[in-house]
Amino acid sequence: MHAPFKPNPEDLTYLRRLGWTVVIGAILMMAWRASDLLLLAFGSLLGAVMFRSAARMIQQLGVRNWRIALGLGTLLVLTVFGGMLYLLTVQFGTELAAMLGNLPGTLEKIERGLSVNPVGRAVVQAGEAAAGGSKIADSLSELVRGAGEIMLNLVIVIVGAMFIAGNPSPYRNAVVLMTPRPARQTMERALNEMSFALRLWLKAKLISMAMMTLTIGGCLWWAGLESWAALGLLGGLSEFVPYVGPVVAMLPAIGLAAAVGGDVLWRTLVAFLVVRVIEGWLLTPFVNRTVVNIPPALTLFTILAVGAVFGVYGVFFAGALLVVAFVGVREFYLRDTLGEDIDGVPRDT
Repeated sequence: MHAPFKPNPEDLTYLRRLGWTVVIGAILMMAWRASDLLLLAFGSLLGAVMFRSAARMIQQLGVRNWRIALGLGTLLVLTVFGGMLYLLTVQFGTELAAMLGNLPGTLEKIERGLSVNPVGRAVVQAGEAAAGGSKIADSLSELVRGAGEIMLNLVIVIVGAMFIAGNPSPYRNAVVLMTPRPARQTMERALNEMSFALRLWLKAKLISMAMMTLTIGGCLWWAGLESWAALGLLGGLSEFVPYVGPVVAMLPAIGLAAAVGGDVLWRTLVAFLVVRVIEGWLLTPFVNRTVVNIPPALTLFTILAVGAVFGVYGVFFAGALLVVAFVGVREFYLRDTLGEDIDGVPRDT
């Protein structure tokens, strides 16, 4: 009988590292293949945070029973989303579908108009390099055409969010128990901080979306566009995706204004200039003070990177993903690994 093979002691460290590398690579490959499923799961988590945040608000109004407050909070959130869906499909559905469906043509018209001089050509080339040219418009057009898939994913996200919001403890406990014992306290603190940051982020987004809907709609009404209400709603909803969303949302308005011509075009350009000033000087500083102060460049490139990896659906969750990642790096690496003294204490969820 031959003795069983035993590696040299000095090789054990290398073999152990090689094994962990293979395991991590396999996990990353599975995550890549299941990216759509992971996005839906994260969307359900985000929805659960919305439901529970609304329930806390209702409790502050006097409803002490948590189950009743959670039911009313869930109903409130679904009613708000139902109202927006009604506006997007019934009130403004035809207008928005036509505008988004013609978005590639609108981009081409804008590019041709700008390319008549060297400065305009430089602007077009910079825009294509930064945003992929008309790829965003093509993706949005495909998104509009895939309404059935969107509705199915929305139902999955809502049902998953209800399950998580009703009893989040098993999911939280599972994450903590899968963490090595020395790091469990850090994991619990990080989960608390992530939950708190997401709640603040959602509240700030809701405020900014409502304010920008009114501001954009009012400015476009002043500019003389007939579809000012639909464009205002589209512009407000686009604030959910920082920087990229508002830029894409203003293209249909500029295309419609260019088709009308005259004073409408320059009024529309002035209107969006005013809107961007209001957003940059008022809304963005407010969000940074209220949530986590994430550098704007990091936000922009994260959105573009998530869109490139996960597609147009990933863009919608890029802001929330960045908040979670930012808080995770702060808690796990800066605070726990490096021992940096960071302001803030764990907060209960």
